[in-house]
Amino acid sequence: MNHSELVQKTVVRFRKTGPAIYHSHHDMMRFWERALRRADLPLRMTQGFNPHPRLVFPHALGLGVTSLHEEIELELYRKVPLEELFARVKSAAGDTLGIVEATNLPPVKKSRQMVSSSYEIAGWQQSSLPHLNAAIASLLARDEIQVERGAAGKRRGMNIRPYLSAIAFDSGREKVLLEIAHTTTGSARPDEVAKLLAAAVGDNPAGLSITKTAMRLE
Repeated sequence: MNHSELVQKTVVRFRKTGPAIYHSHHDMMRFWERALRRADLPLRMTQGFNPHPRLVFPHALGLGVTSLHEEIELELYRKVPLEELFARVKSAAGDTLGIVEATNLPPVKKSRQMVSSSYEIAGWQQSSLPHLNAAIASLLARDEIQVERGAAGKRRGMNIRPYLSAIAFDSGREKVLLEIAHTTTGSARPDEVAKLLAAAVGDNPAGLSITKTAMRLE
């Protein structure tokens, strides 16, 4: 059997909540490599002196962000029934992540591309709530929204306005609803938007919580 042949591609959807939100993207890569070894799946491996499973995360989640919708793509060199694969992955992941479902994709090597992601920003002070609609309208009215990214000494400016698809305030739940577009040229980050709105209404961004509720891929 050719272990380099792509026979089955499966996307596993999971939740990242609780203590797991403080695991970095590299932590999650290591966690999944260990979990999938325990699951004993026929995974395609990379070539070279240090082979490891070919795993694709369509989106690297920011540290400290809760997510109700994360995905990982698995490439297999031998078919495994979907129910069996799901059961193995769920058992191997244990209580660290909430494994939601597994779905087969066409067995092609090209990965899917992110189109958009949705978030909820909660934890606003009561004094801020009456001012959020005006702050959102003012932000969306701007042609350019500059933020700084990068490590100290290597900071660079970026205009995130083209990536803000929609922002709205849900007064009933006291949450800001945010939709961000993802393109080949870049994207915005939900914490950047949270900080901008917090500054506009005089709130403390450290007291806000961000939850990713959905993502859409092509």
